[in-house]
Amino acid sequence: MERHKVYRAAYGAYVVLGLVFILYGSVRVIGAALPGSADQTVEYSVRVIQDRWTWYPDFLEVPYGALVRLSITNEDSYDHGFAINELHVDRRLPAKQTTTVEFVADRAGEFRFRCSVYCGSGHFDQLGTIVVVGDGAVATGPRPADDTSGLPVRTFADRIDRMPYTVVDGVVVFEMTADEFMWDYGTGTPIRSWGYNNQLPGPEIRVTEGDRVRINFTNNLPVATTVHWHGIDLDNRMDGVPGYTQPAVQPGETFTYEFTAYPAGTRFYHTHGSHHGDEGLQMDRGLAGPFVVLPRDFDAPDVDVTWVLTERIQHGLFPINGAVYPETDFIRVRSGDRVRVRMINAGSATFHPMHLHGHQFKVVATDGNPVPEPAQLTRNTLPILPGETYDVEFIANNPGMWLFHCHELNHAAGGMISAVIYDDYIAGGFELVAPDGSTVTDADLAGRHTLVTFGYTNCADACPVTLTTIAMTLDGLGAQADLVQPLFISVDPDRDTPERMGTYVGAFDDRILGLTGDAGQIARAAQMFKTSFRKVALDSGGYTVDHPSVMFLMSPDGTYVAHFDHHTSPDQLALSIARHLGSESAAAIAAGRVDATDS
Repeated sequence: MERHKVYRAAYGAYVVLGLVFILYGSVRVIGAALPGSADQTVEYSVRVIQDRWTWYPDFLEVPYGALVRLSITNEDSYDHGFAINELHVDRRLPAKQTTTVEFVADRAGEFRFRCSVYCGSGHFDQLGTIVVVGDGAVATGPRPADDTSGLPVRTFADRIDRMPYTVVDGVVVFEMTADEFMWDYGTGTPIRSWGYNNQLPGPEIRVTEGDRVRINFTNNLPVATTVHWHGIDLDNRMDGVPGYTQPAVQPGETFTYEFTAYPAGTRFYHTHGSHHGDEGLQMDRGLAGPFVVLPRDFDAPDVDVTWVLTERIQHGLFPINGAVYPETDFIRVRSGDRVRVRMINAGSATFHPMHLHGHQFKVVATDGNPVPEPAQLTRNTLPILPGETYDVEFIANNPGMWLFHCHELNHAAGGMISAVIYDDYIAGGFELVAPDGSTVTDADLAGRHTLVTFGYTNCADACPVTLTTIAMTLDGLGAQADLVQPLFISVDPDRDTPERMGTYVGAFDDRILGLTGDAGQIARAAQMFKTSFRKVALDSGGYTVDHPSVMFLMSPDGTYVAHFDHHTSPDQLALSIARHLGSESAAAIAAGRVDATDS
């Protein structure tokens, strides 16, 4: 009996000591997370107005040097966030809760606060202003670390797909850097970004299961960071989590990660920040890349594509592999191909329901781990949460041009759109008549890119807009315009004579070639580009011709490259064509349009 009392007393002391240790450690952690000393404390109550994506109040004025304490009530049934980039504030605001946000107003000036959590397009406009003022305090402007004037401008066209490596004593060795630059996703407005090996996303690391891998990582960022190997089973010391497995790698320092690549599957690498508080910010700026570990008996598909899905919420951009539509790379297939698409959600805040048109796919791997064939779901839409990876496969058995996009349609509007394009879908040839009466075939145009669109001279709306867009695009291309031949092909052979076509098209730009022909010639040209048109009788007499206003970019060898709809601006069209011409980076056109905001 006495022995049991002693045991119970010892156990009670153990529990008490454990609680003291936990509480002491928690107090230390909480204390370390509080803002530093401040001259005074100011307090405000702020509301997120229900169903309105609005702050109330949306204007705050605080004294320089003060500890600012905000009690923010989120009235919505979903989460929001509160962020001020310049003051290094970013807090999640859970639904139907009041959250206290504290920071020191240690920088004078006028700053924007915004929602940093995305679940609808209204969040883009959920903005407010805070002004930090005080005796002797003046707006300091950007800190040196925020000055982007000296950063290189890079673009999706500068990406490489795979990270190069060497083999040293049987070890596969990669050289990796974390870098700061301005990245153009294809909008013509580069954004301040952080990425691996000077690109977004980082280049794919591809090895075979069982390989010994060494990554020499050098941090060229202005802040400390780490690299985590997501989904790979490795020695704890190599996991890349600051404060748990290693100190954060300081600016200018190098850290070597080494491990055995296991298990096989679609994995990825990403920052774990300098501490848990800034991991999301660092990932949002672009610090992620794919890591594919192939099984030794891998049955390679005919087409193997890796997609890294990310987000730049403040800018309304949702890229695939560092580009937004129409600059996203298409999946090019041939009939009968077995196609694997590896999709990685490397964003920090939102999910992506990825939907493929015209085909059903099987889910063959989840988080990189193979799914047994009897358990493989057949889907055409698959939601992917942050941090998840899915491999899907389908057979290319339905020729066409098929959309593959995020079905959160605000994400699609922000650029998360690609397509499956069959190589032999747009094919054939044409023989048409030029304004001078000569015959022009597709073979006559070999050696130059062509930009092809269809219309007619009596068109009152779409055709003048399209031809004006093409003319402005040629101006935007400058000297590169000589590498492109625009074609305007009539869909009204009864009225559009060669002479009339020449006069009409020449009124917009004499670099555009107007082509017409008889009904059979026009039909064959339209069939080549899978373009349909039809006469529509008018009540007043006469007719119009319904037709799509799509522009097709064809390569010098006559194969399909890309297409653009009538919403494409001349600037965007010039950027896209410049990328495909290859003689000059699209970034050269975009370099003058720089967005220096942080996220």
